[in-house]
Amino acid sequence: NRNVRGFDPNATLSITSAAEAAYAARPIPEIPASQWRARGGVQFASGDARGFWNPDKNNIQPRLGFAYKVNDKTVVRGGTGVYVNPFVIAGVNQMGYSQSTPFTATQDRGLTFQSTLNNPYPRGVLQPAGNSLGPNTFLGQSLSRFAPIERHNGNLLRYLVNLQHELPGQWLFEAGYVGSRGYNLTTDIELNNVPKEYLSTSRVRDQAAIDFLGAQFPNPFRGLLPTGFTGTNVSRAQLLRPFPQFNNVPTNAHDGTSRYDSAQFKIEKRFSQGYSVLATYTRSKFTERVTMLNATDTEYENRLSGSDVPHRVTTSILYELPFGHGRRWGGGSSGVVNALLGGWSVNAIGQFQSGRPIDFGGRNAYFDGDLDALKAKYTDNTDVPVFDVSGFYFHDAAVQTNGVDDPVKQRADPRIRLANNLRYFPSRVDGIRSPFLKLWDISLVKQVPIGGRVRAQFN
Repeated sequence: NRNVRGFDPNATLSITSAAEAAYAARPIPEIPASQWRARGGVQFASGDARGFWNPDKNNIQPRLGFAYKVNDKTVVRGGTGVYVNPFVIAGVNQMGYSQSTPFTATQDRGLTFQSTLNNPYPRGVLQPAGNSLGPNTFLGQSLSRFAPIERHNGNLLRYLVNLQHELPGQWLFEAGYVGSRGYNLTTDIELNNVPKEYLSTSRVRDQAAIDFLGAQFPNPFRGLLPTGFTGTNVSRAQLLRPFPQFNNVPTNAHDGTSRYDSAQFKIEKRFSQGYSVLATYTRSKFTERVTMLNATDTEYENRLSGSDVPHRVTTSILYELPFGHGRRWGGGSSGVVNALLGGWSVNAIGQFQSGRPIDFGGRNAYFDGDLDALKAKYTDNTDVPVFDVSGFYFHDAAVQTNGVDDPVKQRADPRIRLANNLRYFPSRVDGIRSPFLKLWDISLVKQVPIGGRVRAQFN
């Protein structure tokens, strides 16, 4: 019974009555006293509910395939199947059995200090309480990410159809379509956001919105919490949260999706006459909906997958040099000469593929340019930006010196320091990718027969 089992948003806490009464005495204008609540907390496994979550029993994985011979040289194949990604060792969260004591220097942006380096923990160091506090665990702090009670395994529906045709000279050509659709994919969400209507929609720093959410009001938790929100005042932003007795309340959802579509081509010369060739080309697009651009969004961001590679070419070539016994030249050479000249081959493997999208992560950024014009270009000159950064800065007199853009002033410009606003800049941009991959692995191989079925190989 040491593991967290979900979160009860309606749980009554030991501080609920006192905190709600204190708020009712001095409410903020945005939330009437009748609607403000100090409720909700984690649950732990028990004798009646042993699992970390309720098991997902709907894991049916059907498969279907077919092959059709059009003629002696042409075959069409296809298939589809559902695959499940089960949770194996996951969801381990023993909040309360490991305890840190946060250092909270000030509650009012530096007007007063409640903790100093000489006395960092004036209320003492917190001790692990195990599960004895129940939903009161980690009051005044951020919860660690926990699994929801209703948890679903990720599913992937895959399907393909291709055509194989034998060309003259023992060449094989293949063309096909391969696709997949992911669903019930695990996503990260936050339950304790400042409501969206209070965040700024400005594309530049909105000081009025920052000041509005940072305004201080009487703290209804004063004297009730062991740590965290213990000062005389607390910010408006904290009081607006759904669970104001906590900082962050992160968990997972299982409604993410993904989509992969590709056209795949292959040509192969099977080994004969001393050589073989294999070459493939894949044109694909891989997108996903598994993250939110803003924690308050109701839909996931439709973005490129981190594994999206629009173009990929591979080739493998094996060529046996025509020297030595059984070859075009030197077929009748002596044993010593054959040992030197025979048994040589060259093997070359090449890979060429588009770069993967670079992830901008959770960083919000001011941008006033054309997203489609953002293209990465790599050079040996490290002083040249990989992509055009002009859209991320202002270019007016405020950031200029003698009428010329001053990079130092641009980077220090407070207008681009965003806070408490909705994000518009995407987490991935199609044109900004890692460098194009160009890779050749070439080897010269010498085979030396030792006797019977044994031979040595040197690369």
